[in-house]
Amino acid sequence: MSKGYTGIQIGESSIKMIQIVDGKAVKTATEITPDNLVRDGYILSFEALADILKTMAKANQMKNRNAVVVLPLEVCYLRRTSMPYMSTDQLRLNLPYEFRDYIHADREEYYYDYAVVGQEMDEEGEIRSLELLIAAVKNELIEKYTKILHLAGFKLKIALPDACAFGNIIRDYENKNENHPDAYCIVDLGHSGVRVHLYKGSVYETTRVIEYGGGAVDSVIAEELDVDVHIASSYKMKNYNNVQEAEACKELYGKMIVEIFRSINFYNYNNPNSELKDVYFCGGLAKVTPLMEMIRSTLEVRCHSIAELMPENGQDENLELICGAIGATLQ
Repeated sequence: MSKGYTGIQIGESSIKMIQIVDGKAVKTATEITPDNLVRDGYILSFEALADILKTMAKANQMKNRNAVVVLPLEVCYLRRTSMPYMSTDQLRLNLPYEFRDYIHADREEYYYDYAVVGQEMDEEGEIRSLELLIAAVKNELIEKYTKILHLAGFKLKIALPDACAFGNIIRDYENKNENHPDAYCIVDLGHSGVRVHLYKGSVYETTRVIEYGGGAVDSVIAEELDVDVHIASSYKMKNYNNVQEAEACKELYGKMIVEIFRSINFYNYNNPNSELKDVYFCGGLAKVTPLMEMIRSTLEVRCHSIAELMPENGQDENLELICGAIGATLQ
């Protein structure tokens, strides 16, 4: 099914677009996100974004118009739950009540979906309960994405949380490799923050959000060098005058690493049988060598690039950036 989609991920620092053939990204495009276009995961200017997507598709000859969009966890809800065995109609009727502690608006304002990830059997061999991964997103948001993509010449086929896109990457990897880890941690070193996603096999468990990421590094560099934050961002990625190794940057890296370490330890404490030994990194800061060196020397786990889960795409230098869009297409 991956032949039929264009994957799109809209972040606060960059917009990613890819087309897949047989699981491999054959066309990729990235653009810097203009100021005030995206904030806290929400799109502020729909017409401007539609123009950008349309221009990207035309410039890179991306002709497949069936779009899969990655939703940041800030704009949707995703959680694990267990429910008594029931029919599909009963499940859909009861799903809104599983979000009652999170959604206080009219439940009709949200779209709900689920995936069955496990079953518990009774003594007679009958299904007693279902382990579910459930999601909710505002109808209004899906309508806005549909409008944006229509203006850009696309048709929205699927919208899924970013953690599910990473889960697709893991599932695809496990399907192709008999020897694989039993548990995974994917650390997205993003612009607005760091997200630590945890999985048993390819099944999503939970996410811990660390509130500072690449944008915080930009601010530190801007203050150190007394330059505009946009110039600081450019300096960071180019490592201008070894700015990535500035003491103020290293202090911030250390704070990030402590929180990543705590997230992994907390997960292992609550899952004493966990076999979590492998952590995979992606996002813009995964390109920052001093940070990655500090991570590898500090964390007591095996550290990898997410490229190792996608060997067929391993030659793409932007893989750590576009991996979410790739994962979205692996339905």
